[in-house]
Amino acid sequence: MLDSRKSKNYSESKVVSIIGQGTTIKGDVSSKGTIRIEGSVSGQVQSGDTIVVQEGGKLKADLVAGQIIISGEVHGNVLAHERLEICAGGKVIGDITAPRVSIAEGVLFEGKCTMKAPGSGTPAAQGKQSAQSGND
Repeated sequence: MLDSRKSKNYSESKVVSIIGQGTTIKGDVSSKGTIRIEGSVSGQVQSGDTIVVQEGGKLKADLVAGQIIISGEVHGNVLAHERLEICAGGKVIGDITAPRVSIAEGVLFEGKCTMKAPGSGTPAAQGKQSAQSGND
């Protein structure tokens, strides 16, 4: 039981890509492994594993990953297939979607939170369905 939880936790040893302090990326970032962001990104960030936005990280981007941990600043929508954690000092301006959400005390969050089981569909598709059903 403990082993299955351990495999889901963020591990520094699994970091594949690092966007360091002082680095600015304009465009999309995609990785099969964990991405740690300490700099700035404008665009979209996708990971097959985990996205970690460190305290100094500033993103104007949509995030999509299995697990997302935010200690920095994100202006954009966040989709975590497994788990989303917004740590103390974190700031998220945008909609969040994840089956499990943890938001620490003192976090600034402005947006809509949708908690869906894995494989329930994308938030965009769900939003369109809701809008269409509301017009009937």
